[in-house]
Amino acid sequence: MRSILPLFLFAYSACAQDLVGLYLTWQSDPTSTMTINWVDLHTSSSLDVFYRPVASTVAWNKATGVKFTIADTVMQGRRVELKGLQPDTHYEFNIGKAIEKPVEGWRFRTMPRDLNRSIRFVSGGDMMHTRSKVDKANANAASLDPDFALIVGDLAYANGVSSTRWADWLKSWMENAVSPDGRIIPLVIGIGNHEVKGGYNGKIPQDAPFFYSLFATPGGKSYYALDFSNYLSILILDTGHTEAVAGPQAQWLESALAARKDKQFLFVGYHYPAYGTTKAPKGGTPLDAPRAIEIRDKWMPSWERHGVTAVFENDHHNYKRTHRLRGHKRDDENGILYLGDGAWGVETRTVPDFETGWWLAKAAGRNHVWEVRLRANGTSTVRAVDIDGKEFDRVQITTPRTKPVSQ
Repeated sequence: MRSILPLFLFAYSACAQDLVGLYLTWQSDPTSTMTINWVDLHTSSSLDVFYRPVASTVAWNKATGVKFTIADTVMQGRRVELKGLQPDTHYEFNIGKAIEKPVEGWRFRTMPRDLNRSIRFVSGGDMMHTRSKVDKANANAASLDPDFALIVGDLAYANGVSSTRWADWLKSWMENAVSPDGRIIPLVIGIGNHEVKGGYNGKIPQDAPFFYSLFATPGGKSYYALDFSNYLSILILDTGHTEAVAGPQAQWLESALAARKDKQFLFVGYHYPAYGTTKAPKGGTPLDAPRAIEIRDKWMPSWERHGVTAVFENDHHNYKRTHRLRGHKRDDENGILYLGDGAWGVETRTVPDFETGWWLAKAAGRNHVWEVRLRANGTSTVRAVDIDGKEFDRVQITTPRTKPVSQ
């Protein structure tokens, strides 16, 4: 593992030996805010975070956060949203005290205000069947030095009830999701069926108590938009786990896309795939699954109408890249790429050899993350990197977004 990690772990052990987990998220502007979340077992833990730019000689800034409960467990959550930060700046922070030398500190980096450097993020889903494998997968993703990780669904495989699995997931992320230069990798999170009591039969937010308590999303919903200045928007959707695909969510999606027509890059991420690789109904293909049909019927016309960069799907535990698709047909010139299929750290499945699998450009049972690099000139590179750090697929995207369907 990276040489900085043992030093990093030793550095925080003195002040954070009782932490169950420490993770970073965004509730608002990633260029000027960062939300620091931590979980321990002590009701009297401090709510204070001290922070300042790395290598700064100025006094520590102080921010005080809030407590939050984590389902019906004894785990104690704390959350502090730091505001008014400088763009594209490294910060160090401490929990509970200001110290003269930041030997016990953690680090993060805000996002740039403009795309004056390339942006890199990783994406995937379906994370943890075993602790040892998710440790390896998290460390591999962090070694790519991403600005953030976009992970949509099936994180701890806790099914809305297991606090032990969430504790393992939190510890794994805290200990392994550290960049080569010591930054904690921020999370952009979406929901999947294994966050929910009843799995695919979940209906309301109360069916996913750990997800909704651990992750404070923009607007407090499982579907939301996160905007990175004018150069990037990410839309996260809930494929029917605690919010219906149709109705308010579909209406929100249309309005969110319409409001972001001037964003340079725009990605959509969700859990259950519209263009999957497995889980086919008897006598059919994955495209015949009712949930896949509903997604294509209620959501796909909106992002085809407004144009997107690519769509991330998960759930099927494989690697998948589709042909470019538009109107449920192959369209090599103006179609959208669907990238999946959720195999961050779980056991993979066998991809059937569908004679009618016209939508698939490549597919395999292989653990991986997607690495995306965005450039100011509107081009991007998307790579599939397996759990051992080997690149096995790459695609160049030459325009920032597909043409709106009316053009």
